[in-house]
Amino acid sequence: MVDRFKFIAFVLMFTCSAAFAQSGTPNELQFNLSSYVDNFGVYVVYPNFSLTRQISEETTLKGRVLVDAVSAASIKSRFDVDGVTSATNRTKGGSDNTPDELRFQFGSGITHNIGSSTVLLNLLYSTEHDYTSTTIAGNYIQPLAQKNTTIQIGYLRSIDKVFPQTRNWKRDLDVNTVSLQATQNISPKMVVQTIYSYTETTGHLSDNYQVVTVPTATDVVYMEPVHPNSRIRRAAAIRLNYHLLQKSSMQLGYRYYWDDWRIKGHTISTLFQTYIADESILGLGLRVHSQSKAWFFQESYARPEKYMTVDPKLNGAFAVDAQVKLSFPHFSYKNWIPAIESLKYQFTLNWYRRETDSPDWHSRLKTLYAYNLNFGVRYRF
Repeated sequence: MVDRFKFIAFVLMFTCSAAFAQSGTPNELQFNLSSYVDNFGVYVVYPNFSLTRQISEETTLKGRVLVDAVSAASIKSRFDVDGVTSATNRTKGGSDNTPDELRFQFGSGITHNIGSSTVLLNLLYSTEHDYTSTTIAGNYIQPLAQKNTTIQIGYLRSIDKVFPQTRNWKRDLDVNTVSLQATQNISPKMVVQTIYSYTETTGHLSDNYQVVTVPTATDVVYMEPVHPNSRIRRAAAIRLNYHLLQKSSMQLGYRYYWDDWRIKGHTISTLFQTYIADESILGLGLRVHSQSKAWFFQESYARPEKYMTVDPKLNGAFAVDAQVKLSFPHFSYKNWIPAIESLKYQFTLNWYRRETDSPDWHSRLKTLYAYNLNFGVRYRF
């Protein structure tokens, strides 16, 4: 449960802020409001505030506040696991209008230029009623060959604490990620980027609010999912950006993923962007993903096993993600909305469809439909 919603929140954050990532003016205030809904009964509202301030010619500071408000049918359902209900206390005697999960994240970062090199350091802390996470991430960027080549080295360390209110234990989850990225200008119209990442995760890797059903001679028993306590993930990707005609560009990408749980994934993506008027940009994107299942994933369990899971992210799946985004500068409407030249707006709509090889553990549906709607406002000063 927690890992899934953290993943959803991350996707929303990346989707709504990516277009504003390349900033020519360091000083800016940005607000994003995002929402997520799917046919599995999950609803997410996701506001995000950030402030970037240049304090010297070499140094820029950034602060960020994020909030997740999540409601989900799966965490309202009651399954007695070891004599304790799997439902959260927030749903006991409460109103359906109350979010089932609230997560707060606070972040700060610094960017510092040392000659031609750039060093970035970010610190994130998130908290909710049954989970805390502390993350530190750093990047080193070095341009080469008269800035036609750029090398970026990254490292991320995350230390999480898991303490579900339906259990009497507290466990750790540690994540270490190393990444290497190279960007090469092939021509004035073409840029190629290659990316490799290695992630090692140890500790509690299962979702406490998912439930494994095991039949008995007379009834069924609900049990906790049990995953291996370590996982190594690897990914290699290549991306091509090509300038089309005078005001358009095309991005093509391929990513291969593999891990020691025997999951292999292939992702193909494309994004077409074009100016439609002045500084207004229209983008159309499509991403296709397929993956195999984890070696211990089973559609059903006839008896208790050493490892058991019902996590749909560990099953074989095929997914399609279509995106439409529009960014445009300031505008005015009569006397209601004044024209402010420093403002820029962005709308993004994502439609996502995932087909798994077996039905979802809770909804009993094989097909997930989801929608992401994002609105962003950026003010430069």
